[in-house]
Amino acid sequence: MRLPRPYHALSLLGAMLFCFIIPAFSLGPTIPQTGIFETISSHQIIQAKIDDKNEQVCLPKIEFQDEVDDRELKKKLKEGLDSQEAIFHLYHDGLGRPKKQGGMLYASDVYLKSIKMTYTGFLRKLGLKFKMSKTPPYEDKNYMRGVLYNRHIVTETEKAKKEAEKKPAKSKDSDKKEVSAMRVTTIWDVLPKGVIPPSIRRQHREIEERIKALKSRPYKAEIVKIDPVRWASGKMGTLTSDGTITGSYLEGQKPSLFITPPDEPGWLSPEMAAELKGQPCEFVFQLNRQGHEILTNKRYFLRDIYFKNLKMDWREWLEKHGKSFEDPANRNDFATSTIDLEVKLVSGKFLGMKAVVLCGGSFSADEELVKESEILRIFPPRPKPRKFVSFARRFNQLFKGKAADFSILVCPDGAPYTELGQKRARRVYFPEKKSTMQMLQYQLLSGKIK
Repeated sequence: MRLPRPYHALSLLGAMLFCFIIPAFSLGPTIPQTGIFETISSHQIIQAKIDDKNEQVCLPKIEFQDEVDDRELKKKLKEGLDSQEAIFHLYHDGLGRPKKQGGMLYASDVYLKSIKMTYTGFLRKLGLKFKMSKTPPYEDKNYMRGVLYNRHIVTETEKAKKEAEKKPAKSKDSDKKEVSAMRVTTIWDVLPKGVIPPSIRRQHREIEERIKALKSRPYKAEIVKIDPVRWASGKMGTLTSDGTITGSYLEGQKPSLFITPPDEPGWLSPEMAAELKGQPCEFVFQLNRQGHEILTNKRYFLRDIYFKNLKMDWREWLEKHGKSFEDPANRNDFATSTIDLEVKLVSGKFLGMKAVVLCGGSFSADEELVKESEILRIFPPRPKPRKFVSFARRFNQLFKGKAADFSILVCPDGAPYTELGQKRARRVYFPEKKSTMQMLQYQLLSGKIK
């Protein structure tokens, strides 16, 4: 039976609404966001850099089973966790934008790339036993009140004490004078005006001594330290049972990759391969002792993969499907500690920005580190331009063809350091302007040069 026209219109409208509503609700409670874990303010407040902005990230309430010394815990966390790249699982506003309230972002957890575990996993590694609230922090008013007043440690015994406590009767002395709980008496309140406390004088002396030592230090070649593994963001391609991954897109390229597969014949099903294809992820490249990415049969060797949406690394994903994880063969050329790279200056001409993290350079045929024409990796402009193409076009109009000094990173064996076959420049300096490329990019973005 044919429906009247109004019914067709309603059906079409309903279908459109259905298509719009379903994706809106397909987002989980959190979204993954790459950034820098810098340090901690407390065990539940993390200082971070996300999208080139300094942020405070608040975690849900952590309730410890035993008494915990706040100072001792902070000390252990600061000693055990260096500044490093991380993936923050941020609560969002329902439209995929990180929720910001009270000047803070909120995360269910943080995956720390250098130590290859979550922040809560690190707390458990310290031997701490606790429960983590499933309620987003901003929905727990009592908890947020405690966060704002720096009452961060919560234990089960403390909770029981508070419930058992009764209000003590007011003494006569307390009736005479009410003292605000928010008032903190410091050494500045009791010392005469203009007198500097001994601890501050001692800090001044230490700073002066450090400055003096820096000024007297002899010049040394610039050294850059890199980790034994390198992280690269991208999208997963097609995985095959021999560990080969093809069609992955990362850092503007589609390289062939390899990860150690389980030692089980027929371990990979079509459904498992389909689950990973197109997943946003972080690829962890293993470097050799000289700082070069390792190639196995023209495939880049991966130490690990972290799948952002699944919130799992390679081992966890295999175990989820009941497959055994195989440790990568511990080859003699694997780097096991940080690698020192030198910085060597090469003069040439700037051939323009080619992408957010790529620029071109032309050099003399006599140069050993570079070819006559090279595409070099550089650091992105900060802040990031909203319209990169128009920004790059204007920057190239101003500086293309200008003389430039390129600081090339060099491995211990004397060969240039590369990432997916491309050499990296630590900085690009324009002698005519007496400024680096990043400084000039900032000036162009802020309107100081036009």
